[in-house]
Amino acid sequence: MADSVGGTLSSYRTPCAQCGDMLIAPTWSEHLTDRCIRHAWSCEACGYEFETTVYLSLEQSIRAGG
Repeated sequence: MADSVGGTLSSYRTPCAQCGDMLIAPTWSEHLTDRCIRHAWSCEACGYEFETTVYLSLEQSIRAGG
């Protein structure tokens, strides 16, 4: 799997890093810390798999219960 750092779009509307097809939801997500979440994506259009990492601000983490 190729790694890529994302965060410019909502984590549930991400373009494929290879073909640009819009992906609706990650294959899986993992909370690495209270403020860091990793998403794994798989594109149905081209088969490319990649990961994005979201870093929440302290304010976002507090609102989410972290």
